[in-house]
Amino acid sequence: MKGPVFLNGNLEIGNLGSPVALCTLWTQADNIKVKPEKFAIKGNLYSGNGIKYLVRNLLANPSIRYLVVCGNDRTGTGNDIVNLFRHGTDKNGNIKNSKIMLDPKLTPKIIDKIRKNVELIDMRGREDEIEKKIDTLQQKPPYSSPIIIEESREKESKLAVSDISGFKVEEDTISQAWLRLIDMVMKFGEDKESEHGMRQKEVLNVMSVIEGKDEKIAEWLPFARNELEKYYETFFGPGSGKGLSYTYGKRLFEYIVSGSEQKWEHEARTTFDQIQNALLHLRKAPYTRRAAAFTWYVHSDSMSESPPCLTQITWNIKYGKLYETAVFRSHDMFGGWPMNAFALCELQLRMAKELGKEPGLLTIISNSAHIYENNFGQARGIIKKHYAGQSLAFKEDKLGYFIIKIENKKITALHHLSDGRETGFVFKGNNATEIFRKILHENLVSRMDHAAYLGKELAKAEQALKAGSKYVQE
Repeated sequence: MKGPVFLNGNLEIGNLGSPVALCTLWTQADNIKVKPEKFAIKGNLYSGNGIKYLVRNLLANPSIRYLVVCGNDRTGTGNDIVNLFRHGTDKNGNIKNSKIMLDPKLTPKIIDKIRKNVELIDMRGREDEIEKKIDTLQQKPPYSSPIIIEESREKESKLAVSDISGFKVEEDTISQAWLRLIDMVMKFGEDKESEHGMRQKEVLNVMSVIEGKDEKIAEWLPFARNELEKYYETFFGPGSGKGLSYTYGKRLFEYIVSGSEQKWEHEARTTFDQIQNALLHLRKAPYTRRAAAFTWYVHSDSMSESPPCLTQITWNIKYGKLYETAVFRSHDMFGGWPMNAFALCELQLRMAKELGKEPGLLTIISNSAHIYENNFGQARGIIKKHYAGQSLAFKEDKLGYFIIKIENKKITALHHLSDGRETGFVFKGNNATEIFRKILHENLVSRMDHAAYLGKELAKAEQALKAGSKYVQE
């Protein structure tokens, strides 16, 4: 056996003569205490979308006859592996009884080869018994010669361009926003390496604004309600979760306070509930700008192999509603963003309830918005089925609207707020382009469809003015 072929930089190699592979799910591999001579490979599996690499490595190493699944099953990935071994895949590469899609190259016939020759041993919750269990396993010969199934490498999108930073997505629901986000990254993302041993498409500084609070799990999302509820347990539970390097719940509700300048964070015993502190600030002064929470320990996280992606959350009360803004230094838009968004929305709802306020807008800023190569195919399939070819839904511009007329042989555009009040901004002239540019310069338009509509109507008004005909705004 030569060792793992895919993502080998992220795996621990033990005794390549052992027939055992250890999948530690979300628990840090170092926290699963098994002597190196008792396993061939050990590594994490954070998302069901990584199962395709697990399968490829099993096929490439037919000496592995036992797969031990253990550790903290934070998002239900262990259940997806169990479903794969129990039920296999359908003709489209979907794991039966799961929402995880592998890929068409991993046919049911190939998957069945693993199911028949590799025994799945579920040790979740029994990690202390793993070595004892391994000692009872029979040594078996390889079941075939190595099978190498490479992934198809996509060409870089022709739309990927440099010198663009800052994209904005506004939607009523998390599910709709996610479709636009993955379409945006797949279209405009730079194809580049990552620190996780696989390529990625990346755009910088994406701001997602969620306007509604619809908690439905759309059919195109890559997880089910029970998986989301499992994620909530670690997001809202102050306990760190056995074997996990961190959880957002631990950092938000039990942030470690150093006892002195001579103590490192992990030596301190005093903790600080940042959420309750934020609520205290908001109750004391609804206009405060000090309601904030942070997840980053500057020294330890700067040197960590798995630092938090979410770094900061702030809350503000605006017009009587609680607004929430979260900042991610690094954001997996396919595998991480949707669950993160649902959890942040739930946090906002809970805090608003405690304050006796209505929830306002939820804003998520993703500094590095990326999709990993192992999700390219699934992302394109979802975009094609649920997003591509549709029309942008009409929504009113929250900054207001314009009444356009021809008066005294001039085009007049008068700005109004959405409730009908005039704002005093009036634009006059004979040239539609000049009026249009002045309106945009004054920051009175926030939607592209509104801008397109204004351009069309002003052009119609200019034509009517030149022809001496009547103009009626649509």
